[in-house]
Amino acid sequence: MPRRPLIVAVLLGALTLTGCTSTPAAAPSPTPTTAPTVAHSGDGTMVIGTLFPMTGDNAGSGAAQVAGTELAVRDILAEQAIPTQPVQLIHRNSAGDLATAYADLVARGVDLVLWDATTVLPADAEGFVGSAAVVALGDFANGGSPLAADEAFTARLKTADPGLASTDGGAEAYDGVMTAALAAVITGDDGGASLEAGWPQVISGRAVCASWGECVFALSEKQIVDYQGITGARS
Repeated sequence: MPRRPLIVAVLLGALTLTGCTSTPAAAPSPTPTTAPTVAHSGDGTMVIGTLFPMTGDNAGSGAAQVAGTELAVRDILAEQAIPTQPVQLIHRNSAGDLATAYADLVARGVDLVLWDATTVLPADAEGFVGSAAVVALGDFANGGSPLAADEAFTARLKTADPGLASTDGGAEAYDGVMTAALAAVITGDDGGASLEAGWPQVISGRAVCASWGECVFALSEKQIVDYQGITGARS
């Protein structure tokens, strides 16, 4: 059964932050991050739809990925200085009626769709999600296989869902949400086109950061970030 949407606040416009106490993990980059210019289409709420397996043989992974996304949002909320930008998570079943799931996400105005880390993104997916950006979480996986979560991250996932039987995909889902939120900060917009344009900029720089706080601080210092989260380096 679909879970109720989780709504929290995430910071946009973080480049004007003051009073942040986190520190970046690398030396400053020479120029500020600049994303390709696209027309802003966001409405002030970044709506992330997920398509994870909620039934069938991979349902355990689906639960882990739901937990990973919700943990990421919770971490963003815990570290931010000025909560101004709502984020909504809407979870749907990739192992069920996909046509219905796509239609429901479009009807709810999602800006981004995160696809299951354990299966290949359908070739026609982008044609069914309107103006939303689509990200295959398998792109975060090392060699195509979800990361084996260590004991510490497993414990953190279980704070979001104590009944987890698997952690497959949890790390990829966590990093997917973090990358999307940072893309929104870089572009100053939560629309699908802006998220797609900002996504590569999250991993394009020399200022390595491993958490929301570190990355936002680096951006506020006009550094070009390279987010290396739970799944490690991607650039």
